[in-house]
Amino acid sequence: MAQIRTTQDPADYNLFDPALKPNPYPFYQRLREEGRVLQNPLLGFWMVTGYEEVLSVLRDPENCSSALFGAEVASSFLPAPTMLFSDPPDHERLRDVVAKAFSPRTVRSMEHRTREITEELLAPLDRAEVFDVVEGLAYPLPVIVIAEMLGVPPEDRDDFKRWSDAVVGFSSFGEEEQGKAEVEVQELSAYFAETIERRRREPGDDLVSQLVAANTDGAMSDEELLAACMLLLVAGNETTTNLISNSVLALGRYPDQRELLIGDPSLLQNAVEEVLRFDGPVQATPRSVLHPIECGGVEIPEGSMVLAMVAAADRDPAVFPDPDVFNIERPNAGRHVAFGYGIHHCIGSPLARLEGRIATEVLLRKAPNYRLLDDETPLEYGPNYFLRGLLQLRIAP
Repeated sequence: MAQIRTTQDPADYNLFDPALKPNPYPFYQRLREEGRVLQNPLLGFWMVTGYEEVLSVLRDPENCSSALFGAEVASSFLPAPTMLFSDPPDHERLRDVVAKAFSPRTVRSMEHRTREITEELLAPLDRAEVFDVVEGLAYPLPVIVIAEMLGVPPEDRDDFKRWSDAVVGFSSFGEEEQGKAEVEVQELSAYFAETIERRRREPGDDLVSQLVAANTDGAMSDEELLAACMLLLVAGNETTTNLISNSVLALGRYPDQRELLIGDPSLLQNAVEEVLRFDGPVQATPRSVLHPIECGGVEIPEGSMVLAMVAAADRDPAVFPDPDVFNIERPNAGRHVAFGYGIHHCIGSPLARLEGRIATEVLLRKAPNYRLLDDETPLEYGPNYFLRGLLQLRIAP
């Protein structure tokens, strides 16, 4: 069994160490240089850090299961399995219904409204006020957009935000907080169950109505339909929050790239792709090995847990020359795996890209010369390793 060949202390391989949060990329580089497929000597699971090796794990659902890892945690707040924690054939059955409702046309229809919401959220910049990008833009924008897509009326928005926080942070809460979160998750579940029944009687043009219509053949049970609604809420929340805040951070730290983008707005979409590659919202994707596999010349035994470390893969110099350079003109920025790969590629990625593009565009128009106010000290990140996100990012226009 191939393990890390090193004389260093095993504690040096604790990728969950909070000290790594501000900048985990030198750590990932060290791992990749020691071996692109390694068994962690401290925690036992396998770490896959090379780009091609990560692809080999993510495109092999027959041997690398998504159904085992995380399913127990998800079952504590989701009423039924979802496409996120399922393998074929259930995965296709569950994903097909959502894909019919969450279509590219549905996402495109939200562009004008997303721009309106972004303009409202960024109004403090018009008054030259200090602005917290996380609290004022990156956090509320995805929640409001997905809430409106799901048909949540404005008067229910505050409850919806509270419930979405409970779902997103469920696995990170302490015992006391988790008890409160369980109540809030139950409230959200009841809300969606009532909404689904109402849309069956009185369909509209919202996403819940489209999910109900897409499920006319009964491919999903009522519990699975309810779980799909809750999953869309989560999928449209924290990952996009991290994308937006990481974009503002990168463009703040690299003013030459910001000036380039302001001078040539046609680079905006590629700039979003480069942010996803350079500092993506997801660090790793877990899999459980059902049968022995060979990955990067290393045999990983049955029963192992594997982390396909997408954030490390997106800094692989074999694919991305000068990977630690933020370059919005990078010709292959779109080859990143920030949204996953294979059958589990993020179904909400078009919406995340839309929100990231509009948020960046409007912010640069309102505050083209913004300054980062917290960059002299290590920035503070949340406790979740897999969804690495800033807690605060203040700027001055």
